[in-house]
Amino acid sequence: MKKLPLPQSALVLAGLSVLLLAPLLLRRTTNPVSRETRTEAKSLVAETSNAAVDAAAVGDGLVFPEKTALRPLPVAKATERHEWTSGDGFDPEVMHAIAHNPAEFHRLVEENDRIIERQLVYRKVTVAAQIEAARATGEELRRIILPALDGRELAVDLTGTDLAPSGLRGTLHGRLFGRERSMVTLAFKGGREAFTVLSPEDGLYLQADPREPAEVVVKRIDPETYVVGRCGTP
Repeated sequence: MKKLPLPQSALVLAGLSVLLLAPLLLRRTTNPVSRETRTEAKSLVAETSNAAVDAAAVGDGLVFPEKTALRPLPVAKATERHEWTSGDGFDPEVMHAIAHNPAEFHRLVEENDRIIERQLVYRKVTVAAQIEAARATGEELRRIILPALDGRELAVDLTGTDLAPSGLRGTLHGRLFGRERSMVTLAFKGGREAFTVLSPEDGLYLQADPREPAEVVVKRIDPETYVVGRCGTP
């Protein structure tokens, strides 16, 4: 992936930050693969996905439960902090499990051409819980651990916070440990979290959207295509 110089990546962060709060406020409640191989795979999946969407549109296809299914996918890898689910994030069956309704499924399909990878991750300890624990001991929360993809975790040193008095919602800002040129932003409301990770030095660009409390959909993105003409998940 082409690396962005820092000033340009800062502009990307500003654009991604706009979408960061939207999922929180508007929703109702490991083997490396080459870019070429992933593009071909996504093209094939997109054809299947569009067929699934067409079927769902006429009522002869996807069915969604009235009550949201929590932790809808099996766990493939786990640490003491996170659980990464199995399945290809571009597979229509996996997208069906992640989505709450046909409209959200359609948004996931539309997003396929603008992302490189997608994986549902379960968080064992949310930021809200960490803030509560820190307050109980009178300590300041200085570092958090965020999930990347396929079992990888990222240590984030916090540089600023903007919290509600309750500590149950707010935003955190920081950088990856040992990466001064990186930028991390996380927004949360209760157990629902969204975050952006930009590290030009590593060619690492992640966007995570909330699904349910302690569940995030982590995506590896190409910022040059992810924010062109639109921001994040429609």
